[in-house]
Amino acid sequence: MRVAITGASGFLGSRVAAALSARGDDVVALLRPSSVAAPGGGSVLRYASADEAGRHVEALAPDVLIHMAAAQGRRGERAAAMVDANVTLGAALLQAMRPGTLFINTDTTLPPEVNLYALTKRQFADLARLLVTQEKSGAHVANAQLQMMYGPGDDPAKFVPSLALQLVENAAPLVTTPATQRRDFIHVDDAIAAVLTLVDARTRLAPWQDVPIGAGRAVPLGDFIARAIAISGFDRPWQKSLPPRPGEPAEMVADTSILRGLGWTPRVTLDDGIAQLIGDARTTAGGR
Repeated sequence: MRVAITGASGFLGSRVAAALSARGDDVVALLRPSSVAAPGGGSVLRYASADEAGRHVEALAPDVLIHMAAAQGRRGERAAAMVDANVTLGAALLQAMRPGTLFINTDTTLPPEVNLYALTKRQFADLARLLVTQEKSGAHVANAQLQMMYGPGDDPAKFVPSLALQLVENAAPLVTTPATQRRDFIHVDDAIAAVLTLVDARTRLAPWQDVPIGAGRAVPLGDFIARAIAISGFDRPWQKSLPPRPGEPAEMVADTSILRGLGWTPRVTLDDGIAQLIGDARTTAGGR
């Protein structure tokens, strides 16, 4: 089976590409010129624009395209760049897919009013749904709504890995929001397995299918932090004095019934996942 994947230089995308390659699929990573190709992730095609990426997909004729490339706004991207990365690129890729193939889109669970990333991701999901329901695209779409993913090797600029690093360094007080919001934490290994489950179920999915991906239970953020503190041995004060982010929901949790019906179930417990996270942070801190 031929699988094209965008975002294959990222935390989840590189691991999904490697897992597909390891099991024998023909994997092609579509990368921008500045992206670094991860080892073991198949062959690479570069694109400088959405149109060029679409032409690559037309020529490749993949059975499945996994769209994980996105601009999250952490690098100060302007609005036009966010729209190009999160809306225009996806539209070009989807309309280049052949009828009967599967397009897996990685969506966010954040409400669109939280930030520009969440807004543009929602805009593409709405556009893709329209293209499918009005039969302007013959490809089927699995809209993978990913909850709060974590695990070793993630970008240290993100909240969870930066938290783990601060805890193992144990050099300053921890300052957070009240941390009462409840989140569905899913380990990266379980997220990889969920994506591969969708790839294998490509002929059994509806033309448009929202697929929540998470562990299926909401945990207070403060509980996650407390567990990480206990495992890391952090002994500085914990100050819950920051204001919550505007528009952030009190609770987000995935209904995993679709994935479970396809044979998937999460395997990594929260404590085991946090232990891996802290171990990785210790390695990172030791290398500084």
